Amino acid sequence: MPCDAKNPAVPPTVLRLPSGAALQRSGSGQTPLLFLHGVGGGAWSWEPQVSALDGVTAYAWEARGHGAADRVADAGLADYHADAREALDVVAADGPAFVIGHSMGGLLAMALAAERPEAIRGLCLVDPVYAPDGGTHAGGLLAALARVALPPLVRDLERNGAFSRAIGRFVFVRSFADRGCMERAWARQRTQIPFEYPKMMFEAFDGTAGFPNRAFAREFSMPTLLLEPSASAPRFPTLLADLERLDDRFTHVAVDGGHYLQLDRSADDVSRALKDFVTRWSQ
Repeated sequence: MPCDAKNPAVPPTVLRLPSGAALQRSGSGQTPLLFLHGVGGGAWSWEPQVSALDGVTAYAWEARGHGAADRVADAGLADYHADAREALDVVAADGPAFVIGHSMGGLLAMALAAERPEAIRGLCLVDPVYAPDGGTHAGGLLAALARVALPPLVRDLERNGAFSRAIGRFVFVRSFADRGCMERAWARQRTQIPFEYPKMMFEAFDGTAGFPNRAFAREFSMPTLLLEPSASAPRFPTLLADLERLDDRFTHVAVDGGHYLQLDRSADDVSRALKDFVTRWSQ
């Protein structure tokens, strides 16, 4: 199964965006695809799919503070939302694109679909985050305290890598058949903004940091593919209910693996489902 990046015959072209975000462009097909990574990810998060797809131009987005994008000490969901909008403007300049998002990237993909439906031909959501109506996991004083207290706590833990290792054991392990592959993937992820995870646990659901959180899945009508881990599907029942209204434009697929379905253990299944989806809706 895919683990490490394949060495492409033609290295991707890095496009730098005014916000400080970046796009890594691969291929020269007529169908544009925009890949949106999750918290702490980057273009590397989609390497198996970019390698497997033919006849497309793949744009792997990297938010500020990630991968080839400008380094920043801190950023939030509103910043990433702005970066993703800017990326879509580039990718869909000559016609609508397919947008593929993982986790937080799935949430951003749905936000873009609600805001810019004319620019998006179809959505592929890989185990996305969804918080309809701005619902919170932790609200009020608890959320406010967490946003203040968690960053310095995580910085302290991260001095010896303890936080990254702990998150890796819980979040990565079911996504990988090869533990060595898991460790290499996590080593790449931990170079990003170190306290993104605890911060995003509140920001993605709190909606108080400038991100217009709402039930985006009720607002768009383009073809949509939802990929979730078989052990946890549906992770967000409300999302499934909101997407089922699309009838034959909605496809729901559960595959074996953990949260990072597009890497290693489930990479081939995700690539096949994505290829079938893009082929069907490119006609």
